Amino acid sequence: MGSRAQLATERHGFPKRAVPVHTNTPSQSVCHPAMAVARRGERLYPKKSHRLYWHLTCLRRAMQKIIDQQLVHHNAELLDFGCGNMPYRPLFERKLQAYRGFDLHGNEMADGTISEDGRLQRQDESVDIVLSSQVLEHVASPDTYLTEAFRVLRPGGQLILSTHGVWKYHPDPTDFWRWTCDGLKKLISAYGFEITYFEGLMGPEATAIQLWQDMKLLRVPDILKTSFTWTMQRLMERADRRCQSVDRDRDACVYIVVATRGAAVSRVPLSDQSQ
Repeated sequence: MGSRAQLATERHGFPKRAVPVHTNTPSQSVCHPAMAVARRGERLYPKKSHRLYWHLTCLRRAMQKIIDQQLVHHNAELLDFGCGNMPYRPLFERKLQAYRGFDLHGNEMADGTISEDGRLQRQDESVDIVLSSQVLEHVASPDTYLTEAFRVLRPGGQLILSTHGVWKYHPDPTDFWRWTCDGLKKLISAYGFEITYFEGLMGPEATAIQLWQDMKLLRVPDILKTSFTWTMQRLMERADRRCQSVDRDRDACVYIVVATRGAAVSRVPLSDQSQ
């Protein structure tokens, strides 16, 4: 996936500035942020033969649904936390006063930077919406990340967050976390957010087909790859149309959440909470 996963370091949750480090295995390459942005390509309207067509289409539709039905702040300011190439900017900015992308130093598309210790260069309670799209699974410290999201949001502001439930290992440059539906809800609630919307994207059958496709794709001859991925993506789409929403919300490839920032609270890491 094209997550903004330069946001990773064991100490703070974010790395020092990344530089290209190429290994014999492409999936293990660590890229400069600008290289990672360029590598992600078209994510808003991918071709139907794209290996992630259905996955990215579900995400785009979910974002549009949230914009149409869940946004309570219009003519507001949104901060894209770990923005990468900001694929959803065209969807959001029509409803907003300002869309600001923040990423690590090196992403020339970003409007602002994230410091090496994981802090956003913004004042407390200064934005109305924080968008986090496929970033959280790559961050070494969800505590740092969610604490910062809470800090910069105004009371009543909204966090829109998507992250993986079931997905293959995809370092960018690291890949730390997966969540169950209950685990993600508990995590977000622990940092002072009230969840107002929760949806699973791609049910169990479609996710299984996606994983099988990705496992087999390297063995498919180049001349057949486009036909192979096109067929697999159609199968995923059909499987998902048969899936009940209750099953998707319980076991999904991706979860997407809308949550409202409450008043200031003492945010306690989940590891310190009683079960």
